[in-house]
Amino acid sequence: MTPRGIPGLERVREALSPKTKEKFWARDLRPGVNLRSTFLATDSTVRTDSRGTPYLSLKLVDKTGAVDARMWRLPSELLKGLDGPEYVYVEGNAHEYRGMLQVKVERLRVLPKTEVEEEDYLPSTEKDRGVLAAEVIEAGQGFEDAYLKELFERMVADEDLWEAFCSAPAAKGMHHARIGGLLEHSVSCLRVARTLAEIYPVNRDLLLFGVIFHDVGKTQELSWEGGSFSYTTPGRLQGHVVLGDRIVAAKTSQIPGFPEELALQLSHVMLSHQGELEYGSPEQPKTLEALLVNLVDNLDARAAMFLETIRNVSPGGWSHHENPLKRALYVPDPSRSSGVSRDVDPE
Repeated sequence: MTPRGIPGLERVREALSPKTKEKFWARDLRPGVNLRSTFLATDSTVRTDSRGTPYLSLKLVDKTGAVDARMWRLPSELLKGLDGPEYVYVEGNAHEYRGMLQVKVERLRVLPKTEVEEEDYLPSTEKDRGVLAAEVIEAGQGFEDAYLKELFERMVADEDLWEAFCSAPAAKGMHHARIGGLLEHSVSCLRVARTLAEIYPVNRDLLLFGVIFHDVGKTQELSWEGGSFSYTTPGRLQGHVVLGDRIVAAKTSQIPGFPEELALQLSHVMLSHQGELEYGSPEQPKTLEALLVNLVDNLDARAAMFLETIRNVSPGGWSHHENPLKRALYVPDPSRSSGVSRDVDPE
């Protein structure tokens, strides 16, 4: 199988090409920048400052990223905040507050959906999805187990499934919540797992298949149409762990002679990858491959949570504690941590 097996990816790229949001992107924001542009406003709530003055706290989002924003001098229609995620036209200025980039909004106007290209406001990976997809395919081509190799090929050959896998977010908001996020997360897990397979006595093909497709149920759990990420009805009723196991089991059942023991171990990897019952796994990991898939998944997810939280934090600054890791995060300033001793007298 060659990278030609990326059906629909070009259609996805074409559908996501910017058309109307040409004035300013979130990634272009820097302290001191004045902006007049459109965003998707999320996480909006009205709070009061230390003087008892109400202000609107919100997040401004587009496909390139997100930034925290605050608005004082609220007009009457905003005293109760926004009803939910809304497309807005914003005028204001960016500044640094306690080490974090923030926008002070001077004017805000809610826009109807008819005035925007909704895809412009869906966060999207900045990595080349074609390159990432090709890396996954190359990994599957290297499988030595004939049954897992055929299973992999059937997963990739399913055009609807593969297109969804290359397009889906990895989560609604916790980590890799962007178009292509599931593919990006899976490739990062794959890269880590390759090294682990050289250290520990594992079934290498089972481990790699597991880290690639452990979250394949997200393709059915989540919807990324209509300008936002949301849970589907199957996602709410069954969750991605069960959905993913069923996707893989359906493909496995199509392969004549697929070993029952291998199918059982693979199902265990899929069902236990969240690690704990409270996180959505029907079982805890009880094989080495399942344990490593769970650990790699958690490693990459938490690292992504950190990196996404500190994206707008200056060196030497702290993030706010309202993030998936539920703690303020510190970004070291390299200029303050030089390894050169001041007491050394250079010759």
